[in-house]
Formats: sequence, structure tokens, C-alpha cells
Amino acid sequence: MNILYLLSLTLCVVLLSSFTTDSEKADRVLTGGIIETMNPNQPKATAVAILNGKIIYVGNDKGAKKYIGDKTDVVALNGKYVTPGFIESHSHVVASAWTTMGVDLSAARSVDDIGRILKDYVEENPNEKGPLIGFGWMPANIGARGPRAKDLDKWNLGRPTIAIGNAVHDAGLNTLALRAAGIDNNTPDIQPGVMFWERDKENNITGLGIEVIFFDAFIKIGAWQPEKMVPESIDKLQGFLAKQGVTTAMVPGLVTPAAAVSSELSMEDMREIMAILKRRADRGEAQMRLNVMPMFKLPDADPQEFVDFTLEMKSLYNDDMVRVDKVKIHPELAWNQRGATQLVPYLPENKDDAPTWGKYGVTPDRIFEVINRANKNGLDVITHADGARLIKRLTEIIIEAKKHYPDARNRLDHISMMDLETREKVVKNNIPTNATPMFVNELDAGLKGKVIYQYMPRDYIEEALSPYQELANKYDNVSLSGDTPAAPIDRAYPIYLMQQSMTNKEPSIEGSTAFPPWRPTLTIDQALHAYTVAPAWQMRMEDKIGSIEVGKYADMAIFEKSLRDIEPDNLIEEAKVVGTLLNGKFTHRENL
Repeated sequence: MNILYLLSLTLCVVLLSSFTTDSEKADRVLTGGIIETMNPNQPKATAVAILNGKIIYVGNDKGAKKYIGDKTDVVALNGKYVTPGFIESHSHVVASAWTTMGVDLSAARSVDDIGRILKDYVEENPNEKGPLIGFGWMPANIGARGPRAKDLDKWNLGRPTIAIGNAVHDAGLNTLALRAAGIDNNTPDIQPGVMFWERDKENNITGLGIEVIFFDAFIKIGAWQPEKMVPESIDKLQGFLAKQGVTTAMVPGLVTPAAAVSSELSMEDMREIMAILKRRADRGEAQMRLNVMPMFKLPDADPQEFVDFTLEMKSLYNDDMVRVDKVKIHPELAWNQRGATQLVPYLPENKDDAPTWGKYGVTPDRIFEVINRANKNGLDVITHADGARLIKRLTEIIIEAKKHYPDARNRLDHISMMDLETREKVVKNNIPTNATPMFVNELDAGLKGKVIYQYMPRDYIEEALSPYQELANKYDNVSLSGDTPAAPIDRAYPIYLMQQSMTNKEPSIEGSTAFPPWRPTLTIDQALHAYTVAPAWQMRMEDKIGSIEVGKYADMAIFEKSLRDIEPDNLIEEAKVVGTLLNGKFTHRENL
């Protein structure tokens, strides 16, 4: 064979191998950015190429050129900052917007303020009929557990009225609402001391419903309109989060009124709503990935029935857009209801009160059963964990379950209070945790902790309250979340929570100070990790999302400026998201 022919043939092969075929041209290429990959092997880049919803290149602008074809959408970032899509890993963003639709009561600073705000609304809207719903009052602000019927009745609102607290667990009803719902002194509690109607010394119902017992009343007075409210919730909540760089959400329970009525009705709601979510995803209308789970809460709930139901849902919904593979347990109340179980007794509310350490709604024995039955069937469990005694018991249960099911990734959520010994066990055993900063700062604790110091001894608070910051310094398995609707969605999104965790201040309170002052603040690296890498692992999608790497889904958030160049106190004001990519397609795009 002619040597010249061989040389020319070799040259052709070399030249052809240096070009990218048409099938490898990207659908979209981002160039000229500051790309925070969250991949320790390649932490920084300026360009990303995307094909069929996945990342095919991460590197510099020069290297990205070979992926650009005639049909490639080239997005010039011009120095904008890119992170992996944020994962909001504890947020009820499917059906819960009904709990924050109505008259905003968050400005109330007394029980009378609640009535006054509602009265002003009625007078400004004289032609509006039907139930009157308010939301967002905070016990720490109004100086009371909540409004009672007498507090609302004196304003002559003329309509059945429910005033829902900011965490959605408690609500005050006026007499018209109590009558419309058929609630009187003979109405039984769902679970005395846990889910109940408050009563006075004469055993008369006051109109204050504790721990979502008012959900049934919400239905009976005609306020629940699922055909309208479920789609509105999806559009409002997920639409807002998409504009905040969120591409994935873990939904630990569908918050519909059925959640406090019966397990059967709650399961039926989930069947219907999951079908809606799947249809939206199949039509390309989904704004984020959703990992949804049923919620084990009611005292008559059956562990095996819940596991079987979850497995049924998993058989129907087990892809990367709509997934069911976990169970949620909600076992207790919050500390400001004296319901979270503690390792020391609460300070008495009244001089002659008997000591109380809180009360389990779901006992440790039942929690043990749910976790082990779930883990045996390949399901992880997410548990609402507020009080230090619950968390101590729960940690032991998770450690014991892990001996039998070593692959389980059971998570502690909220972790408001945790003793030192338990923290060490959590870290040693790599138990996943999820923190909600607003539950431990001045929003609930009161300015400089004034409110929480009325509930528990100071030395106990200083040991146990808000452990997530110190946990983040010891291991990398802490994620953050906003827990909508415990706070309105506009105060429960990643940048808002990052500012809370990086300052220990509550942005909604003017003049808020760092609380607890003895806890460290998170660094920007820790905050980013808590919204990307950590939750991706916790939901078993670490090989698909959570970092910008070749082969992973093209889920990204694009900011006008680098988060590293913004002072923590200014994140909410300055960290503007101008683009959100889900599977390489924009769910939000603004001036980009």
C-alpha cells in the first residue's frame, strides 16, 4: 500500500475524530458563567452543554464550542452565577396552599389585632359571602396560644370564621363556625392532649383547635374546594419555587383536610392528587421533580396498611419526575404547645400546674414498628422530630433498624432540640437530618428568646436548642428546608432559609438579632451543600441531581450575581434568580 495513501488515511481519521457528530451537538449550551458545580473533582467551570435533558459537558468556553450546532440554543451568561438546581427537601408544595389563602394575619401583635384585621376585611368586602378564613398569626407575636371564639365573636364578623396560625397546626373558630361544623361540648377529641379542642375550667370548648383538629371543621363549613384549591396550590407553590431556583421537592405528606379526618380519606386524596401530578409530568407541565410520601399521624393508623399503601403508590409512581418511596411519621406537637417531648419538664404555665414533659401522638413503639416494616420493604422513613426526648428515642430506633437494614436512609426532620449525647450518635451513625431554621430563631422563640425561656429552663435550652449548626460542622448530612405551609411560601424558599442559617436572624422581624447567639452560623459552602448535595443523597438521587456533572440531569439555578459576593444579611434582597433549568428546559427565565 502506498505510504502517502496511508498517511492521508491516518490524517483523515485524526481529523474526523476531532469533530463532534451531529448527534452529539447540544440542545443548549451555557457559556461565560461562574458555575458552582458542587462536584469536588471539578468545583468550577464556565460552560455547560446539555443534550436530551442531561449534562454532556462541563468545562470552559473553548471546550464547549464543539457541542454547538446550528440548532443549539447558546445562552451567554455574561458572568452570571450558576448552581445545581436547589432541592427543597421538606415542603408540602402540592396541595397545601389552602392553609395560606385568605386574610393575612401575620401583622397581628395581639388577639385583638386578629379580630380587627378580619373586621376591616369584612367591611372592605361587603359583598363577599361564605366562610371567612384568616391565616398567619404567631403565638410569639400575639402573646397567646391563639384566638378563642369569644375573641372573634366580639367583632361581629357575620360569617363563619377560622383564623389559622402560622404553622397551620392550630386555629381559632368563632361561634358561627363552631355551629356550622357541628362542634359543641360533646364533640370528642381525636387524641386527648395531642389533637384536641381546648376547653376551659368548666370543660366548655373555647373555639381553639390544637394540632389540625380544625381540618374537619374547615370541610364542614364549606371552605374546602379541592377541584379549585389543589390546582391552585400546585401552580402557586411550585410556580413560586421554580422562580427561586428550585428543581426538586420532597413532600412529606399531602396536607389536605383529610389528613386530620381519617387515614382512608387521606389515602384517597393521595391517589387522586398523584394522578394529577403524573398527568402534568407526562404532558411536560411539571415545574419540578416531586418525591411525595403518605403521612402516618392519626392514632388509629395501621403501620402495615400504610406500608402496603406506599408500596402501591411506588408501583405506580417511581420515576425521576414523580416518585413515592418513603413514609412520613408525624408523632408530636411543637414545643410552643408544650407538646414536643422533652428530657426535662416544661416550666408550668400556671403556678399549680402539674409537671409535663410533652406527649407522644405516635409512641416510640409504634414508630419502631413503622420504621422497621417500611425498611423491610425498601422504604425510607422521614420523621417529624421536634422535641429532644423524641429525637433521643428515635435515634436509637434508627440505629437499631440500620443493623437489620443497613441501606436504609431514615431521616430526622426539623431537629429543633437535641441533647449532646444524641448529636454524637447522629454523627457517628451518619443519620440524615433536615433542619428548619425558622423553628429555632426569634420567629418562634421571641426576641432574644423571651418566649422560649418561659417554656423551658435556660441551661436546657442552651444545650438542646438549634443543633443543626453544630451538626453541620461535624458531618455533611444536614439539609435545610422551609416546611411550607408552616410559613407562607414567600418566607420558605432556599435563599430565605440560607440567609436565616447564615445569620441566625429572622428576616421577617425588623431588628432581629442572632438567636440562639451561642450557635455558629453556617458558611456559604455549608448552606449550598444543604440545598444540593445533602438532600440529593437523602432522597437517593445523588447519581442524578445535586451537582453539575456529566451524566446528571441538567437541573440548574442561574443568579444575577455570585452568592459568594453577597453579604449573608443581604441574600434575600440581592440573590436574584434569573433562570431555572429542569431537565435542561427553562421553568423560569428572566432577562437571560
